[in-house]
Amino acid sequence: MRGSDRQTGSLFSYVNLEERIPARHPQRKIKGVVDAALASLDADFAALYADEGRPSIAPERLLRASLVQILFSIRSERQLMEQLQYNLLFRWFVGLAIDEPVWVATVFTKNRDRLINTEMSQKLLGAILAHEKVAPLLSTIISPSTVRWSRRGRRSRASGRSRPRMTRRHPMARRRHRPRPKARDGRRTWRRGREQTG
Repeated sequence: MRGSDRQTGSLFSYVNLEERIPARHPQRKIKGVVDAALASLDADFAALYADEGRPSIAPERLLRASLVQILFSIRSERQLMEQLQYNLLFRWFVGLAIDEPVWVATVFTKNRDRLINTEMSQKLLGAILAHEKVAPLLSTIISPSTVRWSRRGRRSRASGRSRPRMTRRHPMARRRHRPRPKARDGRRTWRRGREQTG
């Protein structure tokens, strides 16, 4: 039996975004790490906002939306708001319900800039890097005291590798000391004629 192509909007729709996202989607692991990092910064978020007044955009959603913009290389905040209108994956990652309105691009930008100007972005990055699932994936950071290069560019004391010796003058700088090309014959005759008439 052929199915119907009738397009009518339903009055009530019960859609769970959690069921729409595949279980093996890589964004699930990223969202778990980000949510845990944001939960650890709850006290820091509470200290930034006043107890009274008009409620602003939740800082957790601002940071999640900024991560979506970075991960998917979205060029502008207007394109981000446009994709949040119809992209269920982005809505699920940010924490917006399917019938929840999307913010205006200018309002989102102002709230996001206020939050980023504080130290919360650095704290969020530090919390993500310190997560139990992320920390084992990071390489060890070599401090400057472990590797020391000699001034002349010979062997280092720690690693024993050789470093190529740098020249004092850049190759492009040598062009300045080259003699200038001679002028053309027409230019010479013009100069000579000018000297004779003058």
